[in-house]
Amino acid sequence: MPPPPPPPPPPHYYGWYDPIVAGVVVGATTAMVVGSVVSSVPANCVPVLVNGLTYQQCGSTWYQPQYVGMQLQYVVVTPPR
Repeated sequence: MPPPPPPPPPPHYYGWYDPIVAGVVVGATTAMVVGSVVSSVPANCVPVLVNGLTYQQCGSTWYQPQYVGMQLQYVVVTPPR
C-alpha cells in the first residue's frame, strides 16, 4: 500500500488581512492611496494648518483627521491648497 499523500499547503490569502501583505502595506509610507483610512499616522508627520484645518503631512502623503463616533481616524487626501 502506498503512503498517504502529503497534507495540503497552508492557504495563501494575499488580501488585506494576509500578514505578508500587511507588512508590505505598513512599510509603504510613501505610496498611500487617497481615501485610505488609518487609525494613526507615522511618527515623522508634521501638523500643517491650511485654510483653518490642521492636516498631518508625512513626506508627500497628507492626512485629514476625522472622528467616527468618538474615535479619531485619518483619511489620506490630496495635498490641500
